[in-house]
Amino acid sequence: MSATEIMQQIEELPDKEQQELFVLLTKKVVGGKNANAKPWLEKKLSFEEACDVVFRENRELLSALAK
Repeated sequence: MSATEIMQQIEELPDKEQQELFVLLTKKVVGGKNANAKPWLEKKLSFEEACDVVFRENRELLSALAK
């Protein structure tokens, strides 16, 4: 399943479930903040940029969810 297909499935989820997924992924990304922080942390990103980061940084998790 491609990232585009996963994004389409996420968009089909009820709003509450989308929010829960976003919170989970955000906590995972922010929770990994340390001395080797990613350059995009603490920057204001567009929705598309944020989705790109989430999918890039959580490829393994999203692959598991797609199965």
